Amino acid sequence: MSKEFISCLMHVVIGTYRQKNFLTADLLNQLSAYLSSVAKSKGMSMVALGGTENHIHLLIALPSKLSVESAINGLKQSSTTWIRQKSERLLSFTWSTGFAAFSISRSQLDSTLLYIQNQERYHLHKSFREEYLEFLDFHHFPYKESSLFDE
Repeated sequence: MSKEFISCLMHVVIGTYRQKNFLTADLLNQLSAYLSSVAKSKGMSMVALGGTENHIHLLIALPSKLSVESAINGLKQSSTTWIRQKSERLLSFTWSTGFAAFSISRSQLDSTLLYIQNQERYHLHKSFREEYLEFLDFHHFPYKESSLFDE
């Protein structure tokens, strides 16, 4: 073959440090535009962003030459600086140390988009912690719950 054809869609979940409620609806809207621009500058495409006060879900398309870890850490670092500049209330903002990233196929694109776009409604009945544990269980990740969250 003479060309590369890559489809690397990642559903990424990032929490705020100690699950603190920093992210207002207005800030999430601004963050979506900001991260879309940052992602584009790094050769990624941000398909969707959704979240609540203490976490975000991203759907991104990664290029072949960018690792998942470097892509996500770059987005986290850049957005931390940007968020802290938004107001004095946000000067102590930081993301949690880790993140979760799940590859998705094209057949799961629509359902993943709906899930990300409906985060507020989804979290009326379930906490971020409960949701995160469900994701890890669904994907058969071994974990020790006491070491999952920055405490």
